[in-house]
Amino acid sequence: MLRHGETVLIQAAAGGVGLAAVQLASQAGATVIAVASGTQRRSRLLELGADYVVDRTENNIVDSVRQYTHGTGVDLVIDPVGTTLPASLSALAPEGRLVFVGNAGGGSLTVDLWLPMQSNQTLMGVFMGPLFERAGVRTSVDDMLQAVAAGRIRVVIDRIFPLANAAAAHEYAETAKPLGRIVMKP
Repeated sequence: MLRHGETVLIQAAAGGVGLAAVQLASQAGATVIAVASGTQRRSRLLELGADYVVDRTENNIVDSVRQYTHGTGVDLVIDPVGTTLPASLSALAPEGRLVFVGNAGGGSLTVDLWLPMQSNQTLMGVFMGPLFERAGVRTSVDDMLQAVAAGRIRVVIDRIFPLANAAAAHEYAETAKPLGRIVMKP
């Protein structure tokens, strides 16, 4: 659980999980450090509630986090990428928490756990598939959908494709680095 006043690092903040996490963390009263690339993404993430945006193509994420946190690191990292786990762990404060949600980067999830153990850090992996059977998770999802319906959380749609252009939609999603979701309509 994220507490008011904590600092959170959100990897891949311009993706679907990241955009929701930026908004939820900001609404919880956290200081939000978002990781993305490009000027357009930076301005949009600041608009959605990020306090800082690290352009991963121009800056070292860990160095930027250390600068923004005056050397202490972040209390929480949300990492949907997987291949960024070493940097996420390095940005984490002692006794901090890392939640890794999937493996969008498609790489190995192998990390050295010795340093996180010495720093009393908590690592939690989340795979949503089997969790939907739990009543508490369904309630949380329902709450988020109600927040979207009420306008408290914005779903960012980058581009809409006709279903007949599914191949183009997939190509765009894989190569254009969209900000938010790609939607296909029948």
